Amino acid sequence: MRGRWISSALTLSLAALITVPTAYATEQEAGTTAEARSDWQRKKCAVFEAAFADLVKGLGTDGASDAFLAGSRAYIDSGCLSDVDACPQTEKDFSIANGLTIATMNAGAASTFSPFRCRGDN
Repeated sequence: MRGRWISSALTLSLAALITVPTAYATEQEAGTTAEARSDWQRKKCAVFEAAFADLVKGLGTDGASDAFLAGSRAYIDSGCLSDVDACPQTEKDFSIANGLTIATMNAGAASTFSPFRCRGDN
């Protein structure tokens, strides 16, 4: 009986931990247009944009795929709100994507903030 109580208490504690940040994140992510973005959305996008510029300048674009660079730029141009696919395909794409993920995570954004996904025929 005691083991079941501990298991139930642990489950309830984990549920509370998951629910609170999710509710807070939803409140913080209310803006769905570039004009209505929260300060947090603007900060994450500014970090992404600056890191993209730094990485492209430092690493160059030789060997990067046009589709990946275009998808990343489209994401920035949308205020980091557009559901675009920036699918890394080359080693250079992966270097840029890894740098962007690290930069945004260091700023406090989740790794899912970035537009790096490969759906469809990418």
